[in-house]
Amino acid sequence: MLNWLKNKRNNKKGFSLVELIIVVAILAILVGVLAPQYLKYVEKSRKSTDVSNLDSLVGAVKVAAADTDYNISAGTYKIVMGQDNTTITYTAGTGTTDNLTQTKVLAALKEFSGYDFTANNNTGTCTTLKLKSNRWNTVATGHTSNTIEATIVISTDSSVTITYAPSAVLDLTNEK
Repeated sequence: MLNWLKNKRNNKKGFSLVELIIVVAILAILVGVLAPQYLKYVEKSRKSTDVSNLDSLVGAVKVAAADTDYNISAGTYKIVMGQDNTTITYTAGTGTTDNLTQTKVLAALKEFSGYDFTANNNTGTCTTLKLKSNRWNTVATGHTSNTIEATIVISTDSSVTITYAPSAVLDLTNEK
């Protein structure tokens, strides 16, 4: 019986140093293979969030243009999302003299998208809405600034035309 207890104490089972090094090496290889894929998905998620936010603002302007309570004038509205803030600028259409358009659009953006824009000379600025991704500049498409933009043209017959820059924004918008 004593022999059995002695053998039990001396027979310590565990992992050898070689086994531990092999496990660590396998884990390092797995992390090396999977980390770039994970980072790619995180960046795609950030870009999708940016596109969703821009699409929400575009939708707010479109709804406000169709809503008779807002009675938004014809003109060109440009929404630019950047690293520091989001701005919307208004350029009046021909024959449009409505000075309240900016106030109406900013009120509509607050109601329909939930973001609060401050007014300043036909420009509204929101500092709480910023780009999540910092990889929007693409030299291949000629869009070298790290911003995404939507230009909304409302004509006098209330038709709405939207263009996006860079063109990748439109691709992500159509994926929804």
